[in-house]
Amino acid sequence: MVSRAVLLELRWLVLIQGIITILLGLALLSSTHILLIHVFGLYIGISIKAMAFVAVFDGFVLSIYSFLTREKTKSAWRIMVIGSFITILILAFGVGRQYHITILGMAFSFFVIYVLFRRRREYVYPARILGRPEVAIALVTIAFTILYGIGGSLLFGNQFRPPIDSLGDAFYYTGEVITTLGFGDIVPVTMDAKIFTISLAFLGVAIFFSSITALILPSVERRLGGLVNRMEKRELRTLADYVLVCGYSDLLQEYLTRMKRSGTVVVVIERDESKAKSLRDDGYIVFDHNADDIELLSSFDFSAAKEIIIGSNDDAYNLIIAAAMKSVITDEIREKVRVLVVDPKDMVKFRIMGFSLINVSSVLSESLSEQKNASEE
Repeated sequence: MVSRAVLLELRWLVLIQGIITILLGLALLSSTHILLIHVFGLYIGISIKAMAFVAVFDGFVLSIYSFLTREKTKSAWRIMVIGSFITILILAFGVGRQYHITILGMAFSFFVIYVLFRRRREYVYPARILGRPEVAIALVTIAFTILYGIGGSLLFGNQFRPPIDSLGDAFYYTGEVITTLGFGDIVPVTMDAKIFTISLAFLGVAIFFSSITALILPSVERRLGGLVNRMEKRELRTLADYVLVCGYSDLLQEYLTRMKRSGTVVVVIERDESKAKSLRDDGYIVFDHNADDIELLSSFDFSAAKEIIIGSNDDAYNLIIAAAMKSVITDEIREKVRVLVVDPKDMVKFRIMGFSLINVSSVLSESLSEQKNASEE
């Protein structure tokens, strides 16, 4: 049975896996062995030395991604599992040349996959970047462009000078055309090969780089947002008479607008990136974070707060936030906390927290009744 201490440090396991993969890749660089694979009538040669470079790259990605395991997103879990399986496949190519070290790396990768499946229930948060439709489209586009280039290069292999007869050369030529480097060491000599090259170049310039931008830009924006958040957290202790909103929903829009117009500082903790960006553009202080983060909540001086609202449209999420809030505030502050309850059946679950509760259904019903009575008069 895996020890609890090991399970708690999953990110270190992934980091060690990445470092081992890099070292194994470096060990395979001295190999001159070439594997021949027969695919659809074509013999594709795969150099172990080329796979060694791929192993180094894969290990580097795993090492970097190990620091993102704490985000607990579904996409983080999937990427780590996929990366571990890719590592096993890469190392399998080198078993014949570096038997002991590749078996060691494969065994450790299987162990990491085992631990990942043991911890899969912890990764429940939705993807912040990979969950976006435009990012999914970008990933599919990049994969299609690379596969199109490799497949076409192998298909028209004899129509190039020198001929493209290996997977490594096909990948190299694809990268050369997509990035518009154009070294000229591989040249299309027939019209079919030239048309293919032109089409690949159009894909590279018009689609590939725009897709790369769609992947990188959200990450850059997020890092900048994180820097702003850290700067803002230093100023939290100086806030006075502010309204803190933990979890935003459109039900609060009109109320918060009135607060802002009256000169009240409004601070919002919202995990949804699109909502957080919109609120920040509207002039609120926004933390793109989970509202149940005890470390973040502890940064506030609640004694200086005018009001604390737990207001997402998800009662389950509000209940988690309320539990976290209860653990960081004193009894004197408790009367400042108000919780929106969407489903009246959940009222009993919140009462044990001791916070003021707002039955959204009841308030909406009263508002509609008042409007009906006013119209009848």
